[in-house]
Amino acid sequence: MISKEKTGFICDGQRLVYVFYSLEDFQNLWGGDLNAYKDFLLARQREFQQWQGEYFGAWTVVVPFDKGDFSNWMQENTLRRHHRDQHASWALWIAQNPEHLEKIRADHPLQNYILKDESLKVLLFAWFLPVIVPNAAGMQQLKQTLPQDLLHQIREELILRLLQSLPPFRRFSPLRGSGVTILPGDRLVHPHSIDLLSEQVEQSLLNSWENGSPLHINLPGSDHISINPHWRYPRIAVICLPLAVLGCAFDCETVTVRLSRAECVDLPLKTWTSYFQSLGVELYPGRGADFAIADFTKHIHNDIVRNLPPDEKLSQPPRPEYIRRIK
Repeated sequence: MISKEKTGFICDGQRLVYVFYSLEDFQNLWGGDLNAYKDFLLARQREFQQWQGEYFGAWTVVVPFDKGDFSNWMQENTLRRHHRDQHASWALWIAQNPEHLEKIRADHPLQNYILKDESLKVLLFAWFLPVIVPNAAGMQQLKQTLPQDLLHQIREELILRLLQSLPPFRRFSPLRGSGVTILPGDRLVHPHSIDLLSEQVEQSLLNSWENGSPLHINLPGSDHISINPHWRYPRIAVICLPLAVLGCAFDCETVTVRLSRAECVDLPLKTWTSYFQSLGVELYPGRGADFAIADFTKHIHNDIVRNLPPDEKLSQPPRPEYIRRIK
């Protein structure tokens, strides 16, 4: 028999389920006064942090305990009485049935889970895409608005490869919502523009975004990639796709974790390569898996630039291994 502080935690590989017990639940199940309940909540918070560390990157699903629903679930199959943690098994079953979870949460509307499980948050990321540009015309092409079908394909591939089981986004009010959505920007920008755009994008999404809105964001302004007429070509340009994440705080944190662990094989770089080639531009071989949240873009940008060759070397005959990487 596990202790009450460790009861109600389970992970199926994608979802980290956390059962929330009200004061009334606590007293009915285990007994104790308000102080004992506060100690119980603190101990469970510490236990939850350990689970988060072990299952880094799993979606967090908070399930309020419902005595009646749990009892019905137990009666449907007596073998469940042999489960080591019956509350956790019940909660996982609830979490895997979104409509049932919605009903349970509607029946328990004033739980503490609302603080992070429904608190709306917006994060703006820079997706760094170093490219080899052959001439000034190629640089000019990079400033154009991205095709909507390209943005849709990039978004769908990101979800399929990196953000599996993305919880669907629903908005309840200007302050609250559940799940999460990702919204690519409609144009490429210089890394330094991400910090400038961050507050505008955040306010725009929090103040005006509604369910059913387009699956990308129209960026304010238009000149986010500057071109120096004295540049020599070919040259390496480090550009970014702005990527907004809108959702409850728990799920925004999980998206952040998964983006930070991205590898090239997890990302739709072939789609980017095809698009850039249509502009006469090449995605730099072996790059394209770097992300940074707004206010941290300069550090990642400087690190990428330090590890790229100077533009002068691009004019020299490529080495055999470089040719193989291009292929």
